[in-house]
Amino acid sequence: MCVELVFRINVDWHRSRMWGSNPRAEVWANLAGIRGDYTNGTVSGCGYDKESAAVDLALKDNPLMQTLMMWPKLNVNTGYSGQVTRVVNKLDYGYELCFGGMGMSEFLDFMRGNGFAVEEMHGDMFDGYTFRRDMPESFVKTV
Repeated sequence: MCVELVFRINVDWHRSRMWGSNPRAEVWANLAGIRGDYTNGTVSGCGYDKESAAVDLALKDNPLMQTLMMWPKLNVNTGYSGQVTRVVNKLDYGYELCFGGMGMSEFLDFMRGNGFAVEEMHGDMFDGYTFRRDMPESFVKTV
């Protein structure tokens, strides 16, 4: 039994007199009729990639993403001598996302490496991402 897992990420940019444009990331996660979650994250400042920081903040609080990070079949290898990818930190019970400030390409590569189909949308004051994957029963049982 496979069930589709979908993460939709919207990043809206808001003007700030002090910091330029600041992102607000909203994440909608849905496991086809079993569970749905909404989280968000906002950052400000300068000198780092604010978009990835806001998305990282929103995903860290998302229960379905946390479940994915604890799933034993998660692929965290980069393909280079079995090294663990830079977007996760190892914890006692699984992994934690940690790509804030690195840029979205790191996270997109991580999701593609785990079998997710990735769609990107970009505008002047908007960025959007959709990740889809049919998850096996071993994942569905952990939810």
